[in-house]
Amino acid sequence: SLKDEITSEKLFGVKLWITAGPREKFSAAEFLVLKKFLEDGGAILVMLREGGESRSGTNINFLLEEYGII
Repeated sequence: SLKDEITSEKLFGVKLWITAGPREKFSAAEFLVLKKFLEDGGAILVMLREGGESRSGTNINFLLEEYGII
């Protein structure tokens, strides 16, 4: 797998987190880290291929829907 676990330590000092074409599911712990990152003023950019989440095999919409994106 090319995906490393997303942790608060890895996001320390980061202002923008970008994911392009994720093809794996995010864990509940990673979603919590990303939510905290956003709450603390961080920004995310999510790019998906045509067909979106269902075609890519990811579950990123779980996070995006919480913020009214989708």
